[in-house]
Amino acid sequence: MSTLDNILEEINNAETIAILTHENPDGDAIGSSLGLYNALKSMGKNPDIIIPEYSRIFKFLAGADEIKTESDIENYDLAIAVDCASIKLLNGFAKYFEGAKVKINIDHHSTNMMFGDYNYVNPDAPAAAQVVLVILQYFGVEITKEIGTCILTGIITDTGGFRYQGVTAETFEFVAWLLNKGINV
Repeated sequence: MSTLDNILEEINNAETIAILTHENPDGDAIGSSLGLYNALKSMGKNPDIIIPEYSRIFKFLAGADEIKTESDIENYDLAIAVDCASIKLLNGFAKYFEGAKVKINIDHHSTNMMFGDYNYVNPDAPAAAQVVLVILQYFGVEITKEIGTCILTGIITDTGGFRYQGVTAETFEFVAWLLNKGINV
């Protein structure tokens, strides 16, 4: 079984799921987290996305109005950290990750500490959102306009509008694929 099969199995088995990202989240952290959140909802799950504070410029993303600043649940069945190289970056809300029965780490930083029970990390990807897109495609999730907009926001912001090192032809292929689905840049 691949890591992605394990992750899908854990998602399917979990009653309570928390999605977390690093403090002072950028567009990739917010976009990839909300992309995953919307995808899990489409899979029949009811995850909590917990982000204490973030820039209001991302309010337009689907699900942004459902972001929680904290949760009453102390021990989630599953916690998923997105775009986070180490557990320290989860800062004050690492407790949700540490208290979870199963921990998943999805990231693109080469410095990732592999702190999850399951780690899906691709340091060749220029954004965590691109890693999330690969996972969702593997799971067979339909990439709706809402999910695609979240993913595209992550890719555009973490690549500096495609100016940074790490942008490859593959990045443009992902973006072209999203645009062909009707996602608006």
